[in-house]
Amino acid sequence: MPTNSSTASGSASGGANRPKNHLITDATSPFTFSFVRFGKKRTITVDQTPDDETWPGGALWDVGVLMAKLLVMATSPPPSPNSREPYIPRLMAPGVWGPTSWKERRVLELGAGVGLTGLTAGAVGARAVLLTDLDLVVDQVTRPNVERNSHLGGNGGSKISAVPLCWGNANDEVCAAEELDRLAPPLLRHGKDLSSGRKKKKSKAAKKKAAMPVSDAIEGLSLSSATREGIPDILLIGDVAYQHKPGAESHFDILLSTVLTFTDEHTIVMFGTRMRMPASIDLLEMFRQHFVRLTSRLRWKVSVGSIIFQYT
Repeated sequence: MPTNSSTASGSASGGANRPKNHLITDATSPFTFSFVRFGKKRTITVDQTPDDETWPGGALWDVGVLMAKLLVMATSPPPSPNSREPYIPRLMAPGVWGPTSWKERRVLELGAGVGLTGLTAGAVGARAVLLTDLDLVVDQVTRPNVERNSHLGGNGGSKISAVPLCWGNANDEVCAAEELDRLAPPLLRHGKDLSSGRKKKKSKAAKKKAAMPVSDAIEGLSLSSATREGIPDILLIGDVAYQHKPGAESHFDILLSTVLTFTDEHTIVMFGTRMRMPASIDLLEMFRQHFVRLTSRLRWKVSVGSIIFQYT
């Protein structure tokens, strides 16, 4: 799980916690994220807190904002020629996302913190969004922000919820899977992979993972809805690589265990990180061992990027 080390927190000596960001440098004020979708302005406001007990989950980090921008870009019409908004054609729907409508997508976010990225997934039309983090963060930060932005679920909009999920905790994983299914039961898929729009070939790594559904690897068989119970279509993971305290156990192994629990051949993983330390590279390499990279690193600033993966 994320640690409260000084490297992770960016604490000022003798002062309040401050995120080491380029965009947001104050964790004491609300942050408002706005965008226009199909001619209508959408607004998401999240509260932050520098309190030690929820740090660093109580702050909004740059990667969360950039991943939110990517989600908006991927689900919006191409901008006008005179627009200054970033535009990456291969990320426009369907692109790497496949032909399945966003209205059919179930989204799970790990380490959601203030929840901006997950809330944006709901704002752009996902069928259901489940935000997760440590219990204190969920109780004091994530869930209040979900409630503050309840308008996103109005008029038949996305179903959005927040529950505690400590990485590597089997009980938490079961509860999160059940909550995801409660929000929106998995859809029945037949034959080919509707998530990617093409048939996926199983790799050796997938064959070794006995718990991973394999029925879709056989031509002509349907993939039952029961197969994907508790499995999201899109898994969001943003800025979860923190330097470990000397002698402390790495949280990467338990994070990866949870990631594999919530992914199958159809899941798309959107992973954003700031390459601020060697630990960022370590986690990225662990992901590459289990997932196929669908995009190269998307650079927004010198040390910030996002990568989209799919389980092999």
